[in-house]
Amino acid sequence: MKAWQETESTLYGWLIKQTQSQDETEDIMQEVFLKALSNSERFCSLQDGKSWLFKMTKNQFIDRWRRKIESEDISDLEAPDATLPVMKQLQTCLPRILPTLSESDRHIIEVCDLNGVTQSEYARTQGLTLPATKARLRRARIELKQRLIDECHVVQDRSGVCNFKRAQ
Repeated sequence: MKAWQETESTLYGWLIKQTQSQDETEDIMQEVFLKALSNSERFCSLQDGKSWLFKMTKNQFIDRWRRKIESEDISDLEAPDATLPVMKQLQTCLPRILPTLSESDRHIIEVCDLNGVTQSEYARTQGLTLPATKARLRRARIELKQRLIDECHVVQDRSGVCNFKRAQ
């Protein structure tokens, strides 16, 4: 229970950013909590319960996201003239671009941005200072952003991603 109490608010914050839905966030949090309880013997014997909770939360989010995608009409997404919502387009582009980054850039983005590990925790586990971690993450994000612009034709305004241009 100590690991849950220490990480619950961080997990909730990460999930609310991912889902943009309080109801969905609370559903996922409940599923993770129930999994922790049902695996209490194994969970309590772990060295790092926080990491397990982060991994389970991420997995629950991804599973839910995949179920949503699978339940949508995929034929609409495959039509050549279909206009995809921006986030769906980004979801198809990001998995293609992420593996093209350097190992260090990909690792820090996956751990901090996609898995919700704090920069200070990342710094500690990687033997880095917090300023070095912040600088690395910033450089990795800049590289990812540039590749999204160049290869996925992302158009951005001051509020963030606003559209994709069709490749000419």
